[in-house]
Amino acid sequence: MIVIAILYSLAAALLALYGVYVLAVTAQYARFRRRPSPLIRPMPDEATLPTVTVQAPMFNERYVAGRVIDALAALDWPRDRLQIQVLDDSDDDTTAIARARVDFHRRRGIDIVLIHRAQRDGYKAGALAHGLKTARGEFVAIFDADFVPAPDFLRRLLPYFEGDPSVGFVQARWEHLGASQSALARAQALVVDAHFVVEQFARNRAGWPMIFNGSAGVWRRACIEASGGWQVDTLCEDMDLSYRAALAGWRCAYAPEVAVPQEEPASIGALKSQHARWAKGGAQCLRKHAASILAAPNWSIPQKAAGFAYLFGYTTHVLLVLTMLLWLPLALDGQALRHLPLTLLGLSGLGAPIELAVAQWALHRRDGTWLQRLAHMPLLLVIGFGVALNNALAVLSGLLMRGGEFRRTPKVKGSAGPIDGYQARGDAPAGFEIGLALYALVAACVMWSTGNLASAAFLLIYVAGLGGLGIGSLIEAVRADRLRVMMRPNE
Repeated sequence: MIVIAILYSLAAALLALYGVYVLAVTAQYARFRRRPSPLIRPMPDEATLPTVTVQAPMFNERYVAGRVIDALAALDWPRDRLQIQVLDDSDDDTTAIARARVDFHRRRGIDIVLIHRAQRDGYKAGALAHGLKTARGEFVAIFDADFVPAPDFLRRLLPYFEGDPSVGFVQARWEHLGASQSALARAQALVVDAHFVVEQFARNRAGWPMIFNGSAGVWRRACIEASGGWQVDTLCEDMDLSYRAALAGWRCAYAPEVAVPQEEPASIGALKSQHARWAKGGAQCLRKHAASILAAPNWSIPQKAAGFAYLFGYTTHVLLVLTMLLWLPLALDGQALRHLPLTLLGLSGLGAPIELAVAQWALHRRDGTWLQRLAHMPLLLVIGFGVALNNALAVLSGLLMRGGEFRRTPKVKGSAGPIDGYQARGDAPAGFEIGLALYALVAACVMWSTGNLASAAFLLIYVAGLGGLGIGSLIEAVRADRLRVMMRPNE
């Protein structure tokens, strides 16, 4: 029991420390939000604008491929200095759809090409590196297939590089195309808003390490090459390159006033797949860069702490699963819980809701809808605990192995509707999630019987989250199987 108590206390303390970090990020946002934005020098005259290569990596994106290609072709930039690369690794009809749109815009005089790879070597990182070999731009803009940039995107982001050769990349803010279509999408939108409105802004303005989010940003090509290029040993190639660039002394810029809409995952399977990839990739980056961060001679202690804490983020899911597993033996002991730091878990839970609320207030206080949008926070809480096992397994896998399969997140227009032939999955089998939900239910009943009502209520969130996502995953799998049978040609 002593070992269990020590493990529980350590996990609760680490969760509380991470909660303090989230509160510190929110405090930095409050500190800098009213300060004037950094001065941006105007672009030179039209005749001297730099050449920009725009890359759109995609794999099996039949629902959104045409839309993003049309949006990229509409970018307002001199045609003789704009190159568009559609980096297509698809093995379905996406390639035909993309090729048709590429051919259409080429006939209109746009320098656009479809680069199709029969093998997905290196996945997204491999596709980006492959495209860079024939890129002619001094700057490289990147958009995932479900993004829809406005025509003035380049005009608004390129000035951040002007006059400052130390700026390696500029990241724009993400908005939502399908957030109004489903409760799942609206709940996920809260997290995206918190990350881009509060966290990215705070980290950038405070001088803490900030990452490129993989899409809706522009890189200086010299920075990519000087930092070692796109590497394939993690599933978060964007985070990996961001940290390598920062450790090499490059600066980043953040443009919160430039918002690019994108789709949220449309299904539970897609959500779990996306988070598993982020969790595994983040853990791989933690393993890859932790020592370099701690030893970085030009980073301050706050920069090192913030850089390490960001990479540690998904590891909190391992701690959440561990504390839940430990509660049952502790409750059965009878007296053990009275001597353990239960309040630390409460402290760890304050950071995220405050950050979420601040983000919605900042975005929607003028239209008066910020409280209405926060009504989806309970669903988000359930989802957050529901993906705990999925993400914990992905983190453990990332800490133990390099690389891995890059499972794309299927996207459709409006984040709703069937995804014919696109069935995503996470790292946790649905049966394991349902089994863990039953375990949490037993622990909650024991907690209730011993008078620990708050702990019992807390465990019920695990029950709802793990059980809901597990059952939802099973339902989606059955529907996908039926759809495959219906789509199978008659023999």
